Amino acid sequence: MVAFADTGFIVSLYLPESTSAPARAAIQATPAILPLTPLILLELRNAFNRSVQQRRITLAQRDALWRDVEADIASGFLVPTPVAAEALHKKARQLSDHHTPVLGTRSLDLLHVAAALLLEAREFFSFDERQRQAAALEGLRVKP
Repeated sequence: MVAFADTGFIVSLYLPESTSAPARAAIQATPAILPLTPLILLELRNAFNRSVQQRRITLAQRDALWRDVEADIASGFLVPTPVAAEALHKKARQLSDHHTPVLGTRSLDLLHVAAALLLEAREFFSFDERQRQAAALEGLRVKP
């Protein structure tokens, strides 16, 4: 895998967000196959469920969105990708020591950057500024 997208970026591909148009444009400009780590799968499903709770979408719309995700898995655009938990957390702890004192990165942000590094991604799609900075400092090309 040469690209990695954090959950917020992937959510923007499915739910109407202020970042949806830039997310779609970035994927069109840089066609990529995106890994779906267990954390991303959980966060994506939870984002859909939170949208139901916030009355942004209905349960039926949530289910339709999940079918879209499953279709993107079937097409190969999204690829369920395991990441060894011990290695992931060890890398995230290292990233914390390097970046959090300066950037104020959050744990989940560090887990995404750590996963991208462990999966040997070269590009990192995200709209989260602290996460983007940490990824860039680790040598990832940050997009959009």
